[in-house]
Amino acid sequence: MEDWGNGLGVQENGIMTRCGPREIVERLGPHPTALLGIDLATEAGVGQWWIAVSLLSTRVDEGRALEAFRSLARAGLGSPPAIAGSDLSELEAVLSRAGLPRPDRVARTLARGSAALTRHPGASLESIAKEAESSDDLAARLVRITPGIGAATIAAFLRPLRDHWALAGEVPLAPAARAAALHLGLLREGEDEEGEPGALRALLMRQADPPALSDLEAALTRLGRRACLRGHPTRCPLGSDCPARVAPTVPAPTRRTCSLRERP
Repeated sequence: MEDWGNGLGVQENGIMTRCGPREIVERLGPHPTALLGIDLATEAGVGQWWIAVSLLSTRVDEGRALEAFRSLARAGLGSPPAIAGSDLSELEAVLSRAGLPRPDRVARTLARGSAALTRHPGASLESIAKEAESSDDLAARLVRITPGIGAATIAAFLRPLRDHWALAGEVPLAPAARAAALHLGLLREGEDEEGEPGALRALLMRQADPPALSDLEAALTRLGRRACLRGHPTRCPLGSDCPARVAPTVPAPTRRTCSLRERP
């Protein structure tokens, strides 16, 4: 793999593409916390992210889930303590107006988790993290707080906290992000999965204007879900720069500028 300063040269089937981390994030978008203006360095921000990631786990498109969180925040229900002190019907009504499917079910899940969190000694997610002895122990504690929230959602919650919670550093990349990173040559097949976030971080440190690791992973996750993970190169937002769509018989590497075009 060749480094071209702000971009990455990725050779695949004889074609050299240039789609660096910054370009990927600019076209596919940053992490949801950045889109929502959530500060994970604060206890309040971590609580807000807990609510947001619970909404993102409801199998609706990301945009609708984020708008549901904004609706909760506008109604004064954007944190676990606020939800725990609210009326369930009020919570359900806000989610319903936001267009979230099964608002009754989602409201009950949020209410149970928020109530359990406020009853916990320390009444914060950070206090739970400090009590845990390992990443598995932390995940198990978080699952117990909110029945109905599974391991995949817990992992999604922990990933952007790698820079803030030591145990979150052990969480591997999202499968879709890993598929996209391998596809683009940002990672090499065979690397230790637990070490892959560190490998991406090291790659970013060599860039002149790198995005945050959480932003890159979120953008790669969107790309992977769209194309790489399911083997659908015709749906890839990279268009003609997608390595899987390059003809295998091109005799010599050719540079291409990044062209991340979103398609409906």
